[in-house]
Amino acid sequence: MSTPLFVRTRRAPARGSSILEVLISMAVLAMVAAGAVGGMLSASRHVRDGQLFQGKRLLAEARTQRLWLVNKTELVRQAVPYPGQDPHTIPLGTAPWQVDVTAAVANDPGSGAYFEVTATGEVKPATGIPFGTACTDTAVPAGTFCREVLITRGLRSGATPGPNSVLPTGATAVTVWTRVWRKGEDASGAVVHSEVFVQ
Repeated sequence: MSTPLFVRTRRAPARGSSILEVLISMAVLAMVAAGAVGGMLSASRHVRDGQLFQGKRLLAEARTQRLWLVNKTELVRQAVPYPGQDPHTIPLGTAPWQVDVTAAVANDPGSGAYFEVTATGEVKPATGIPFGTACTDTAVPAGTFCREVLITRGLRSGATPGPNSVLPTGATAVTVWTRVWRKGEDASGAVVHSEVFVQ
């Protein structure tokens, strides 16, 4: 019996990636990459928003701290009746809120009305804006931080201290409201701080 010289073997067909599979893989990879980039942008925006909020809070509280050092008689003289609505809800740049008219002093965030916050979080006075310009005026560039002040008679609610209050007889209470907002943002981004002073 003779052995055949050639044995027929069956070979498996060559297996590779089709163009369709490659395109689907690239599309999935692109969606994952876009999601990652979107997440990084969102995180970066939240960090920036946090910096801006801290800048507003600093400017509001620095103004109040400066008032602890002044004669309160002037505050009593400037006080107006409590408005018919919560000061938080009064539209930006609207009376009885007024732009802070204290003269800007270098390295003192408690003075002045217009500020810039740099990319590193440094708060510095904005230049080139005429003194006393309303925050909503076109002379105030978009992105500028603006500080407004409202001084009302009585306590935060507008109530006058009663006979059982801890205030001494004859004392006068005023509430100093400070609002800081960034031009171009809506009212929800404003920071409002209030402090009661007694004379």
